[in-house]
Amino acid sequence: MTEKRDIKSLIQQEETHLNNLLEPNDLKSFKGMVDELRDTWTKKQIFRTETDEYKLENYKIDLDEKIYSKASMEAVAKDRMREINMWSKLKLEFNDGTFNDKNVNEHQLDTYHQVYLNKAKTLTSGSSQPEVFNVVGQLETIERVKKSGELKYDKKEQLQYGKESK
Repeated sequence: MTEKRDIKSLIQQEETHLNNLLEPNDLKSFKGMVDELRDTWTKKQIFRTETDEYKLENYKIDLDEKIYSKASMEAVAKDRMREINMWSKLKLEFNDGTFNDKNVNEHQLDTYHQVYLNKAKTLTSGSSQPEVFNVVGQLETIERVKKSGELKYDKKEQLQYGKESK
């Protein structure tokens, strides 16, 4: 029984066709490579090989980066929850009913007024001209707006500029 992959006998059977296709020197060279071609035939790859070391190492690096990233996100989430819980306790502790805890806009004008009063108290003769203009200008604008009542809120707590609230 002849071997299915006996390339030497296959070449001999196909020699007439090879003579038509190849130049004499190329045919001679081809026949001289029979052992090499047989070896290549037995080693040829039909399907994908297993992952080589380089790709495997890259996958390990990617996995390590993802594990580190996940650990970092977990640490941030844990600390964020600590902060949220702290703020929740502070809101309960300091909510004495003197301010609107549903709409920050309602008391911001008063808050900014206090902030700029404090900044104005810190101005000295050494303060820069732009700093003085900024603080004094902001403070005068807030006092004018408070006096005129030009900022009002309707029942839906939406800002109404220049309109009376209903």
